[in-house]
Amino acid sequence: MTTKQINKYIENIIDPSRNQSLGALQAIKHLGIDPEKNTVILLIEVGKKNPDVTNQLTRELAKIVKIDLGFAGLVVDYEQSRPEHLGKKVKILGIASGKGGVGKSTVTANLAYALTRLGKKVGILDADIYGANMPKILDCENRILESNADGKVTPITVDGIEMVSTEYMVDTDRALLWRGPMLGKVLKIFFDDTLWSPELEYLLVDLPPGTGDVMMDLRQFVADIKLLLVTTPHPSASHIAIKAGFAAKSLQQELLGVIENMSWLEIDNHRHKVFGEGGGEAVSEKLLVPLLGQIPLGQPTGENPSIFSETDKIGIIYLSLAKTIMRLVENA
Repeated sequence: MTTKQINKYIENIIDPSRNQSLGALQAIKHLGIDPEKNTVILLIEVGKKNPDVTNQLTRELAKIVKIDLGFAGLVVDYEQSRPEHLGKKVKILGIASGKGGVGKSTVTANLAYALTRLGKKVGILDADIYGANMPKILDCENRILESNADGKVTPITVDGIEMVSTEYMVDTDRALLWRGPMLGKVLKIFFDDTLWSPELEYLLVDLPPGTGDVMMDLRQFVADIKLLLVTTPHPSASHIAIKAGFAAKSLQQELLGVIENMSWLEIDNHRHKVFGEGGGEAVSEKLLVPLLGQIPLGQPTGENPSIFSETDKIGIIYLSLAKTIMRLVENA
């Protein structure tokens, strides 16, 4: 029995959350056979990953695989398809670091501005739930996330960039004291219950440091997210970024490339390597992904102390980085 033959048997099973067959939905993301254990291994995409849906599908799959086809076992995992309002055209990029303090959120914000300047409609999802600071970076702290009668949230808009953040859910300077299950609920609101613009082309997800609940929950809400890893040249940052990269790979998340931040400080046309050098290259080589760009230390010339203008030297570097990322994701 081959995987193609097994596929023929199971492709007509209906996903109850979407009322279409697995074959029509192209929902069979992986199908393999473990010959030693005589077991079929499946990864199925579903419209809603809840027990009613997955239990029904597992029963139907087990009947075919174990009773009709005679295999000894079935291992099946489920991932949720992206929400309908985040159509296939929306490129979802997660910005991760592993280690805090490398400027990941600032990179996210400046990359959003660079993509906007290149004519793209961009959103930011501030998923750094315990350390949310995107409202501070974008200078839009005193706003309110409004919701409609159905409980759908409308993002804040700043300079054409849409944004949601947990910072709007608590009083200023108050810390969040939430356990893992609450984090999943917040991510559900931001992914499933946010009224992102129909014109949205890029959604940048500012991830928290580390490899905890948020990283693991991401696949449940958006399986096809692509990750950018931010590090500094210093080995303490690159070492943790490598760990984060391997963790992402173990979760079957695609790594797009590495961004090295704080690469140097330029004074009188001389580059001072404040944090050493080689961190970005080390992460790139270890994870077998490209080093997409190096961003120096510097001070923006505009009113916002975090956002570089398109004429600043570093702003031009961000534009180049954005173009590189666009080529990678739009030609994929």
